[in-house]
Amino acid sequence: MPEQGARDAIAQSNFKFLPQFDQKKKPLRISGMSEGRKMSLFQEIARSLVGSNGTGHLEQELGELKRLGENDLDNHWKDRDRLLLLVNSYDQARWAANEIRNCWSSMQNFVYHLVPDNIETYTEDDFDELAKFVKPPDKGALNRADIETFGQIKGKILVAPMNAIGRGFNILNANGKAAFGAVYFLTRPYPHPHDTQAIAQEMNRRALEWADRADFLAWQQGDGIVQRAEKVRQLAARYWRSVEQRSYYKTLRDNQELLAFPRFDLAATTAGLVIQAVGRLLRGGVPFRGYFVDAAWAPKSAARKADPELSELDTEQTSLLVAMLLRICDYASEENTVGNALYKPLADALERIEDLDW
Repeated sequence: MPEQGARDAIAQSNFKFLPQFDQKKKPLRISGMSEGRKMSLFQEIARSLVGSNGTGHLEQELGELKRLGENDLDNHWKDRDRLLLLVNSYDQARWAANEIRNCWSSMQNFVYHLVPDNIETYTEDDFDELAKFVKPPDKGALNRADIETFGQIKGKILVAPMNAIGRGFNILNANGKAAFGAVYFLTRPYPHPHDTQAIAQEMNRRALEWADRADFLAWQQGDGIVQRAEKVRQLAARYWRSVEQRSYYKTLRDNQELLAFPRFDLAATTAGLVIQAVGRLLRGGVPFRGYFVDAAWAPKSAARKADPELSELDTEQTSLLVAMLLRICDYASEENTVGNALYKPLADALERIEDLDW
């Protein structure tokens, strides 16, 4: 059982939907856009969060975390004025970090981005010999293997892929508490439709469900094992093609016949990723502040923020954020003893999310 003090601290965490807007007041959406467009979108979002001369939300959040630490009687916020910005890839981490450094000159030496461990680093002496062949490491690059040291260096902002900072890392400050006080989900995670490994994992899961259902279509057709096995192969091939054809979240459709519920599955997978990510900010039983930035998390809410006269609300059909929130609340229901013990404080905090119209 989690300690009550830790449960209380987690329940004090705060979430907010924080979409950014371009100069025409149009919500900035990254997920679902073409790869060629994403780099400029990350730069726009970074510039928006930095604001004019560093007066934007990032600076305000660092200031608020420092203020909380100075008035902290429970040692929950002291030395936690650091921000974790999460994206979907190492390239995206570099784009966002570089733009923040470019727009916020006074913070250039305090902004880092994560790089994979297989990127080699060299000393200045090495460059004399290798300059022709080796590109120097990026400014502010931090190897993934060194991520646990971030709480002891001068860094204030770390941009990292969400999948790279999951379980197994304890990023702590000198007090043994989570080094980061706030996390920004700059983009919405979405599986690549041609990720063969992910499709195979999904197929394996479906096969187990098919085997457990006596009324599954394949078992009702054909005579004997051979014909039924052939029917399963046909259905599996059809299922595989349907996964490869998935595109936008709003286009995902259930298929009761194949026991396929892609929107539900994606929400559950995303919930797992978010739970692992925020786990880096809970070490030591402390609260944190979380922000969902990509307008794709909740398109209707982002549109309402740009134009308050709009009346349409987000649902789990339009918003992966709403669907994920509902999954976590399901896990934390009183009927689920284990899930309630693990996730009830986090579910309570998510249900109080600000600026999400649902």
